[in-house]
Amino acid sequence: MNKKIFILCGELSAEQYAAKLVPFFKKQGYEVYALGGNLLKKSGANVVLDYKALSVVGLTEVIEHYSHLKKAFNLLVEKIKELKPDILICIDFPDFNIRLAKKVKKYVGKLVYFIPPQVWAWRLYRAKFISNLFDRVIVLFPFEKPLYENARYYGHPLTEMIEVKSSENEFEKKYSLESDKKRVLLLPGSRKKEVISLTPHMTDFATLILQKHNDIDFLFLPSPSLEREVINLFKAEFTKETSTQLYEIQPQDKYEAIKYSDIAIGSSGTVSLECGLLKTPMAALYKLSNLTYFFGLCVVRSDFITIPNIILEEEVFKELINFTLTPENIMDYTEKVLYNPEFSEALKKKLDKLGTMLHKDKILENITKEIMD
Repeated sequence: MNKKIFILCGELSAEQYAAKLVPFFKKQGYEVYALGGNLLKKSGANVVLDYKALSVVGLTEVIEHYSHLKKAFNLLVEKIKELKPDILICIDFPDFNIRLAKKVKKYVGKLVYFIPPQVWAWRLYRAKFISNLFDRVIVLFPFEKPLYENARYYGHPLTEMIEVKSSENEFEKKYSLESDKKRVLLLPGSRKKEVISLTPHMTDFATLILQKHNDIDFLFLPSPSLEREVINLFKAEFTKETSTQLYEIQPQDKYEAIKYSDIAIGSSGTVSLECGLLKTPMAALYKLSNLTYFFGLCVVRSDFITIPNIILEEEVFKELINFTLTPENIMDYTEKVLYNPEFSEALKKKLDKLGTMLHKDKILENITKEIMD
């Protein structure tokens, strides 16, 4: 009888790590099942439920989608009871994953939390609870390791996963870009609601900066998890409001787009760390419901939201949240990056530290060994 692993990841940022682990597991003879998406399917996992059904952003969004989340939760519980996997791996997505892990603990051989919740930002008391519930916790950042009794740290997988395959000249030719123009990369998010909320802020900013500067190309890197309808709506709205061309970048050219852009603007998350490791400055935009925003103000312990800022302990990437999220503020930071070489170079020197802090040898291999041990 084959050994079985069940992976739970509720969004694309978690799935990109999970998909890299699957080949290691399959090589050792494991059958792999998952809550996931297309990346996990392509890696060879049997996807039991697509995580798109679970994509919500904040507190009010969770309340609105409660019945749907509950149905998905129950379906996964029953599947795990049926399969009785040797290992259950929870990746990020804490409230859902922790509750599910509690429910199915007696039906699995080993419980692993890979990328646990950011207890250092808020709800620190959960660290002890998670350490007791899970057999092993694998963290992404060195400062997280002391928070969990059974934690392991092997470095950040992104330092192994990021690969720029094409030269800047090849990238420019592929997308018919002019080498003497500044490049602004737009990253409106991986969820439909996120894209819709950020679209007017991006179009208003672009309209404003184009009134002053005519040497800017706008690139658009849509998340692979977005439906084509949402992508087309963003492109149509942007070109209509700004009267300028928008260059859509294909998913396989993600790292080239980041590396060869002068600045990235958009929703944060994993992409902010990717920008940091590729030393591309970023303005991180956050548009939350008022309830989620004010709740966060009361409970969040960190001074920053963007991962590179948290690691470097200063605002290297500009964070614009709700009331500070204005076209003028986006433009102010963008102009500094594009037209003040000293400012831009100073940012890149600070970002140099990220790779040094997060890189180790054989990260993915050591993580999979730890999980299977």
